[in-house]
Amino acid sequence: MKLKETFLLMTIGILVAACGSSKDAASGSDTRYKRKPIVETSDERLKEEAMLIDAKMLQETGQNDESEKRYRQILSIDPACHAAQYELSHLLAMKGMTDSAIVYARWAMEGDKENVWYAIFLANLYRHTNQHEANIRTWETIVQRNPDKLDYYYELSNAHLANNNFKEAISALNRVEKMIGITEEVSLQKAKLWSRSGNEAKALQEIEALANTMPQESRYSSILAESYMSAGKYDKAKMYYDRVLEANPDDEYVHISLAEYYKATQQPRKAYEELRIAMGQTNLSTANKLQILTKFYTSEEFYGIHSSYAYDLLEVAMRGSDDSTSYAAFYGDVLMRQHKYDAAKRQFLLALQADSSKYEVWEALLVSELSSDSDTSVMADHARRAARLFPLHQLPYYVLAIVEHDKGDYAEALKLAMRCEQMGFDKGYLEPETYSLIAECYNRMDDSRCYGYYDKYLALRPNDMVVLNSYAYRLALDKKELDKAEHMSLRTIQAEPENPYYLDTYAWILHQAGKDREALKYIEKSMKHRDSISDEIKEHWKEIKASLGE
Repeated sequence: MKLKETFLLMTIGILVAACGSSKDAASGSDTRYKRKPIVETSDERLKEEAMLIDAKMLQETGQNDESEKRYRQILSIDPACHAAQYELSHLLAMKGMTDSAIVYARWAMEGDKENVWYAIFLANLYRHTNQHEANIRTWETIVQRNPDKLDYYYELSNAHLANNNFKEAISALNRVEKMIGITEEVSLQKAKLWSRSGNEAKALQEIEALANTMPQESRYSSILAESYMSAGKYDKAKMYYDRVLEANPDDEYVHISLAEYYKATQQPRKAYEELRIAMGQTNLSTANKLQILTKFYTSEEFYGIHSSYAYDLLEVAMRGSDDSTSYAAFYGDVLMRQHKYDAAKRQFLLALQADSSKYEVWEALLVSELSSDSDTSVMADHARRAARLFPLHQLPYYVLAIVEHDKGDYAEALKLAMRCEQMGFDKGYLEPETYSLIAECYNRMDDSRCYGYYDKYLALRPNDMVVLNSYAYRLALDKKELDKAEHMSLRTIQAEPENPYYLDTYAWILHQAGKDREALKYIEKSMKHRDSISDEIKEHWKEIKASLGE
């Protein structure tokens, strides 16, 4: 006989003992099937046992239909064979015939009250078919028959919970608590159930009892503090946070929680101080610090009302991670917002070393370079590379135009700036800057087409004194529209009455209009700044005086 068959027969030996009336079963055993004392067996009983062995072997070898026939035959001979009822219930459940399966499982449970497995199987059938009340009754029966089994109380609680009987589910857990005392598992589950039933006060009481029972475990105080925070009871939350802090003064998460407390109670300075302690901890990774920081402050707070706190915290968080490409773009953006352009450039370059496919990082780098004393050739290299990668974006061409303008190649600068204009302006981005640059290039080339672009620029930014002065001086040089030039220039000296260059422009316009006496007054005022004026202003002074015969 094969080993598997030998083992199967041993199992069947236990199984067949479960046939017959329940009063024949041995008591005190917790096995699935009950073994009877060895007694003389009738021929009929031997035949029945043989049939049961045959049925089980068919079941084990996957011949379920034949197995089912054998079990039904057994039950036709001995309706009190509870093992056959139990196994037949299994087979019927596998076929989806749950109603019939429940009937046989119930017979097995009622016939053999000592066999808890029959009852558990019946309870599972009720649970899978959402017969909650029957499931609860079955678990109540199991608990009554096995009052010392803790797991069965948990199952009873779950059965009540599935039926939304929160108080009854808690009551089952209370019975566990009476047996083993207050434990985290039971207390937290009860708190959860009280909370789900809408009784937050009871939920907090459960956690408070746990924390007071085990004061040496600060994590319970943490749980309680968080619960009071969620309930808006900030004074009690602070009391438990202080208890945790006293036990673990170097725990970064306590300081983060305290920061949340101070934020909730409108104390932003103290919130910042607690977060600063947490950001300085080496136990937290830079990634965790930045995640905490960006969740703590909203975008409006981070970049607006609490930016001084947020930027300082970011700097603390980034210490020791300056070469990290993972956060470089974000850090660079914050540095740029603080006008720390040189530091921002380094971060953007780090970010691009890791991933050059993000145009917004290239744009931020170019803006930082335009806003600081950057090496022109390096900036041009960056702009050319960005233009190759993103040919449909304007800023790289604009930067190249600026570079060519500063080199004195106004024709090339004009060509690049005109390309920006031809690409169109999305929501006005770079529109005034491009018009100003085109106007300046035409101006430098003594081309009157600069007038139209100055007008376009001033239509967008009418109070730009530098452009007003440049436009007015160009008109004066060309001796055109002097009234317009005079009006624009007057605005500049009204805005900055001591600016020697604005005073010179106004004086020269007056001179071109034949108002030399008035022009002399303004050119002499400009000449008071001898250390900062140009040779051109000196020549204007001489010419105006000469025209007056002085």
